[in-house]
Amino acid sequence: MKRALLVGLLAACSSPAHEAAPDAAVVQHPDAAAAHDAAPAPVASLAIHGLGVQGFWIQWGHEAVLTAPLYTRQDGFDVTVGMPITRDDAAIDTGLAGEPLDELTAIVSGHAHYDHFLDVPHILDIAPNARAYTNQTGRHILAALAPDRPGCTTAAAAPTIDRTRVIAMDDALASHTDYTNCPEQRPDGAPLEGTWLEVSPHIRLKAFCSMHPAQVGPYHFGAGAIDQDQCDLPAAASGWLEGQTLAFLVDFLDEQGNPAYRVFYQDAPTNAPSGHIPDATLADKPVDVALLCVGSSDAVTDQPASILANLNPRFALSGHWEDFFQPVGSTAPIPLLDVTGYVQRANAAMPGTGDGLSVDGAPATGRHVLVQPDSRYVVAPGVMLGG
Repeated sequence: MKRALLVGLLAACSSPAHEAAPDAAVVQHPDAAAAHDAAPAPVASLAIHGLGVQGFWIQWGHEAVLTAPLYTRQDGFDVTVGMPITRDDAAIDTGLAGEPLDELTAIVSGHAHYDHFLDVPHILDIAPNARAYTNQTGRHILAALAPDRPGCTTAAAAPTIDRTRVIAMDDALASHTDYTNCPEQRPDGAPLEGTWLEVSPHIRLKAFCSMHPAQVGPYHFGAGAIDQDQCDLPAAASGWLEGQTLAFLVDFLDEQGNPAYRVFYQDAPTNAPSGHIPDATLADKPVDVALLCVGSSDAVTDQPASILANLNPRFALSGHWEDFFQPVGSTAPIPLLDVTGYVQRANAAMPGTGDGLSVDGAPATGRHVLVQPDSRYVVAPGVMLGG
């Protein structure tokens, strides 16, 4: 029971063949009339690889977005008592061995707890074209790896990560976070409404103010923020503080700059309206896929029904329900977490068939799926459901 309590308080949210997306390099036929009469190119499917512990590799054509995974493992007792934690680069390399790392454009993390951010430095090192999009706490932590470390006297750790590769979405001076649903969280100088950040010609991001619940009763592991650049990475898991928790919309854009697919991502469950998307934002393009967090869903109200009612997505994939003190790939659930009840509530909130979604090569049986480690999903283009 003691181990179950330790696991529970820490466990909160806490490659397939690539189909060609529209290619900006394609040369158009010089005959303008023929170009005008030509049918538009078909929209390619969206491929999603569930990596476990809320890590998702999302591929469209030759560009990918990764929601930060966790391959490093440490015993729950050692985490709780603050023993040093060492990133497992070999496990990260093994876990991402099948992915086209040169096509990775963005690594997204909604908060900086170790189970979401510890492995990010090595992923940035092996994915040369990627940047991390996170909060200010995450940026301050990874400043310890910058080539310039003013005032630091300790030896620099590896790898070296240029400051330009770590973007704080909630930086008040360059904010891409929308505070419409939680204006009390808006920092001085930041606008209320968020703006999109263009990651590439085919990908854009917008963050939304959210929250992270306490993990067991009133106890909140890793609460707080870091407001200064660090000279060293946190030695213990407890030093990776969460900072401002964010939810994300990720848009994959066609050649005209319009969203072909919209993906919602959260790495912590929320109480409404925090972490929800304003109706005005959803008016131009509804959500195709919601990537939801099961961990600590028992600690908030009416989840996942509340967020699903807000988003009304075509499909939802729910992760971060596994006990991440177990080996990579384990399907043992987080102790004390009511995974069965969560799935029942999700299914009730999302009636209908899974037409347009495949799971490991087979048609989905419904619109909601509890994500298994190393599972693969393909989302076909389709008509959105009515509100």
